[in-house]
Amino acid sequence: MNAWIWVRLALVLLSFAQGLLIHQLVAPPGGVSLPLLAGIVAFGVFGMIFVVGLQRFNPRSSPEWRQPSWSISPFLLGEPLQFFHLGGFCMIAVGLGEAVRMLALGESLTLSVLFAPAFGIGVLLGVHVCTVLFRGKMASPNNRWREP
Repeated sequence: MNAWIWVRLALVLLSFAQGLLIHQLVAPPGGVSLPLLAGIVAFGVFGMIFVVGLQRFNPRSSPEWRQPSWSISPFLLGEPLQFFHLGGFCMIAVGLGEAVRMLALGESLTLSVLFAPAFGIGVLLGVHVCTVLFRGKMASPNNRWREP
């Protein structure tokens, strides 16, 4: 197995542990509602389009981006999709860790436990949308270059 798979898995597990160990200190004013969660998902999607769209024209960006993969370094400055792909999974893991902690302490689950996962899902959806919107920047499946 590729070493980057282990690095990514370790970071996701650390994110899960963070959710287990750290109590949410500040709840959003007015609490968490389904419309707010939908807005968080939408913010993740449109945020990715904006940030990655800027990188599309960055001269320091790689000439081609590869499809996000667990076997590619998430720390390549020229390939922003790799980093955000990992970040989305980490946000979901934080929320799952928080849910496990709440259940272990006998607390009832509320919509607030979905705050981080909603953002993570939005980021992952945004990464996918970026692979479609910026397909001219994406490496073709037949022309996958290897990481240096």
